[in-house]
Amino acid sequence: MNTVPRAAGAPSHARPATPRDELVLGRFRLIEPLGSGGHGTVWEAYDERLQRTVALKRIACAHDAKHDDHRRIDREALAAARLSHPAIVAFHEALSDHDAYYLVSEIVRGASLAKRYAAGRLRDRELIAIGVALADALAHAHARGVIHRDVKPQNVIIAVDAGETGAHAKLTDFGVAQIAGEQPLTRTGDVVGTLAYMAPEQADGRQASPATDLYALALTLYEGFAGENPLRGATAVATVKLLSEGISPLAEKRPDLPRRLVRAIDRALSIDPAERGSLGDLRDALASLAGGAARRATTLRQPASTRPTELTGRAKRLIAGAGLAALSAAALSSVLGPHTESTVFAVASIALVAGAFAPRAAWLTLAFAALASMAIAGQLGTALLLAVALAPVPFLIARDPWMWSLPALAPLLGLAGVAAAFPALAARAGGSSPWRRAALGAVGYWWVALTEALSGHRLLLGAVSGARPRAGWDGSVGGAFTHVVEPLCTPGRLAPAALWALAALVLPWVLRGSAGFPRACRAAAWAAALIVAGLVLAHRIGAPQPPLPLAAALLALAVALSLRRARLRVPARSGVT
Repeated sequence: MNTVPRAAGAPSHARPATPRDELVLGRFRLIEPLGSGGHGTVWEAYDERLQRTVALKRIACAHDAKHDDHRRIDREALAAARLSHPAIVAFHEALSDHDAYYLVSEIVRGASLAKRYAAGRLRDRELIAIGVALADALAHAHARGVIHRDVKPQNVIIAVDAGETGAHAKLTDFGVAQIAGEQPLTRTGDVVGTLAYMAPEQADGRQASPATDLYALALTLYEGFAGENPLRGATAVATVKLLSEGISPLAEKRPDLPRRLVRAIDRALSIDPAERGSLGDLRDALASLAGGAARRATTLRQPASTRPTELTGRAKRLIAGAGLAALSAAALSSVLGPHTESTVFAVASIALVAGAFAPRAAWLTLAFAALASMAIAGQLGTALLLAVALAPVPFLIARDPWMWSLPALAPLLGLAGVAAAFPALAARAGGSSPWRRAALGAVGYWWVALTEALSGHRLLLGAVSGARPRAGWDGSVGGAFTHVVEPLCTPGRLAPAALWALAALVLPWVLRGSAGFPRACRAAAWAAALIVAGLVLAHRIGAPQPPLPLAAALLALAVALSLRRARLRVPARSGVT
């Protein structure tokens, strides 16, 4: 039923104040048109016989193809009659006269999901609830042998009385539905549905299946979360080309979303129907996040550049470029030996531009260039340490090259005597991904330890007891391995990496909830636990105790983080923030 929603205002079952003079089928007074499309025109009408307001879909007879029209209307009526679900527009009856067919259904007051997307007034938690309702509606239809074949935001109505009925959304328009066991009205190769929301097999004219509806539902949700339909091209040909190329992962558009959710949506958008999983898989991923803890305040259609809680793509590129430029300058100035200021400036400028436009390629290229330069200069031991420092980064933070240089902040904090504050920054930079937060924390410690060996300065725990200065192993791979790498890979020296990873992992959950004094207390407890654990580990390996200003600075940082409405965006146990 192609029920087009109208703005709320009039009572749902009130008789119209100014009815039209003529009764349709002797019982329906037409009030106003609600919309029209390729499958007919929908009117708001008043049923004089049953004393209720309904949606009346009128489909004119095509005299040169009346038989096919009749079969199509019968099929739509049959499909709608098989369904009875709170998230599906209720079908009442099918009627006809000498020049038209009529399908009568409930009238739903509200706005279409497409209009809500355009208006930018839909939050993540609302979209998740809508997704659960639509998944339930499609599961109900599929269990009765009905495949919708035209799931899209325009065919989803957000009812204004959703809170009373319990239905967050209602699925409508089964005009192109396919019924199991029925002969399709279209020939093989015909395309039905809406191209921008079609599954690849549907666009190719192949037989639709429940996986077809799953794809369309996932694409509808993707549009809501990402703020755009990735398959909507300027022309039909452009749309088909995009469809054949596949859709980029949702995490690239919304890295703040819980991993389980983006994985379920990305899987459902696989080109191969056999790889999409099931409707239940997507529904479970949505339902796991649909609880009351979801309190994200930003709107979905709000431009990324204005979201206060999410770094824009431009900001990430600038961070990547700046980080790479800083590392390049540090390598030239401190590792590779003396260079003129003009050389350092030129290389850093190139790194800044290259890192901003292609962070992954630029980072890897400069890393290999630095290693090659060290080898040519005979600094084989230093080259080994640099390789050991850089190697974990592309593997542990593979999908986020913009932050590959961020662990360098840990040694910089160490110069100020507050290296142990880095887990708090790793938690903030890592966002909603637990793995990314933990990886940043661990790599930050690893870079601090290796920087201590290279520079000879104490940044956290200091050099390993009995370690030789850099001059004793700079030109030897074996010497660097024996005197630096091997001692740092002992359980005692690696334990702080695990501690930093754990601290960065749990901090967003510690800070989740109301701001103010309770939040500050939780942050202080986190900082105190990190300090105490760090002191215990330092004592066990015989390292000098960190200075007291470290504890004070770390505690101040944690409290400062707690007093702000966190930019951290983490998945709650039953929702998203």
